[in-house]
Amino acid sequence: MQQLKILNTREIKKIREVVVAEFGGFLTKDYAYLENEKGKVFLVNKDISRIELKNLRIDKMGLYFAEVKNNQVRLSKEGAQLLYLESEGKLSNIISLNNSEVKTYFTGVDLEKDLGKENKLVILEFNRNILGCAQYKERKILNFLPKIHRGEIII
Repeated sequence: MQQLKILNTREIKKIREVVVAEFGGFLTKDYAYLENEKGKVFLVNKDISRIELKNLRIDKMGLYFAEVKNNQVRLSKEGAQLLYLESEGKLSNIISLNNSEVKTYFTGVDLEKDLGKENKLVILEFNRNILGCAQYKERKILNFLPKIHRGEIII
């Protein structure tokens, strides 16, 4: 069972600054942010702050938004989709993939793509659908797609 901590405004501000610097936008709606001991951040309705979480036995709560590690915020698939929706598509570092790249990505293979020399996080998009967040490093998009989302027949 995991212990969830409600993040205060300073901690949320740090996450906001990193996400805005990386993607050019942040969530517009008011959420409460919970973090587990592994650095995973979950979004819930603000009313949750009225509940004393220490007294509850909780396995999972809210929408898995991102993982915070080493001053970097890597969005989950759902977190990237929510960020895109709330920012109305006005984000930076969105990479459009073609049919063959999507098929390769969904088999769990890293994608060879030249996006410059800078290492960065990117949001992957196909036909205006957000596929998730990935790390771009050394001319490769590293595949972070969980095995449960992988498959052969995608398109």
